Amino acid sequence: MATILDMLENRLPDEAVLFAGSLGSFIEEAGALAGLDGVAEEDMTVLQKSLVADMAAKALILPAMSHYKKALAKAEGDGAGSAEWTDTLAFLVKMESKLETDIADKKSLISAGTDTGVPLKEV
Repeated sequence: MATILDMLENRLPDEAVLFAGSLGSFIEEAGALAGLDGVAEEDMTVLQKSLVADMAAKALILPAMSHYKKALAKAEGDGAGSAEWTDTLAFLVKMESKLETDIADKKSLISAGTDTGVPLKEV
């Protein structure tokens, strides 16, 4: 079964490599924001892990964009081509939008399937 880290790396492979040292903190924060703070990963459903991975990937976009914007400014200053960085930034903007949609969809699926803990009672 895939781990949250695997899922995050699948969503943003290049950015995951750039920020490999801090991916754990992105995942931990995303888990807390998803209401899964203190829940062991092995106790999460695939949908919950996917939600945490999406939220961590979305949080990773801002520092990645900052990194690429600095690289773009340097490339423009050196007179080198900047198309690669422009394409990467455009991809991250699209990915952020997709992640927002995916996060909302997964949250609604999780909340729809949540057990209220109240047993059904025949009347």
